[in-house]
Amino acid sequence: MTRSLMMQTALLTFLSVTAFAANAVICRWALDHNLIDPVSFTSLRLGSAALSLFAVMTLMHWSNRRRQTTIAQPPSKTNHGSWYAAVVLFLYALTFSYGYVAISTATGALVLAAVVQFTMIGYALRKGDKLHLAEWIGAAVALVGLLYLVYPQLTTPSWWGLVMVMASAFTWALYTLNGQKSLKPLSDTAFNFYRTLPMIAVASVLSLLFIGDQVFMTSKGFWLAVISGGVTTGLGYILWYTALPRLSASLASATQLLVPLIAAFGATWLIDEPITLRFMIAAALMLGGLGLVLHGRNEHRKTALKSTAA
Repeated sequence: MTRSLMMQTALLTFLSVTAFAANAVICRWALDHNLIDPVSFTSLRLGSAALSLFAVMTLMHWSNRRRQTTIAQPPSKTNHGSWYAAVVLFLYALTFSYGYVAISTATGALVLAAVVQFTMIGYALRKGDKLHLAEWIGAAVALVGLLYLVYPQLTTPSWWGLVMVMASAFTWALYTLNGQKSLKPLSDTAFNFYRTLPMIAVASVLSLLFIGDQVFMTSKGFWLAVISGGVTTGLGYILWYTALPRLSASLASATQLLVPLIAAFGATWLIDEPITLRFMIAAALMLGGLGLVLHGRNEHRKTALKSTAA
């Protein structure tokens, strides 16, 4: 991988995890303040993401058509995602929303990060990937940093909240692993979201039939769900799927530990919370851990190049 490609991947990864952090803040704001119920939030989030991705796909199609007409290029093939990815995406979004109303922010962040780490690293090991010692240490240090950051706010979760958060973390890890095989990030992401539309319809009807008294929505909740879907989810997922094929499973899982850190930093900026010594120590541990994972990946790359040259 060239230096410019590495810089581009780093920028895409940073922008995508920043979008995920913003999305976490929006979800917490909407659901914690009872501005909307989880099913309605999930439906609007996925629906508005599909709409924004449709707009982006349309613009890209027009742009490609004009370029092909001018330069006489053959039409490029469009990938269409998969039903597997769409089902996993829908389950992640739904369990994520329910988990947010049943578990504290700190506990949820820790459980989510731990399950994603174990799932993705376990997948890498099962596939035959060998992790450098620095990667193991880096992942552990970053996780300890997150634990140190959220420890004062940890609470004993309800069994329902714990199940929902673990399910959302597991399905998100599966969706991320699926994205590492994506050759057309924009079209794959768009069609994955399009395929969630019938699932949204079924979930909405079932919620009205069986838990209709728990369905509610305020105007602020509506707009927060639309922003969450149309901006931080739809566009953030394009960036993430673009970066993923260039990231190892260990690095992809480690970078996601930055989401609660960025969300916490955003809170200090948005609501003028002070940056504490605990926050700075946790940030140093998490960033240092990520640096060790990067170092381990680099050592693996050097070893692979030497063996190829030999």
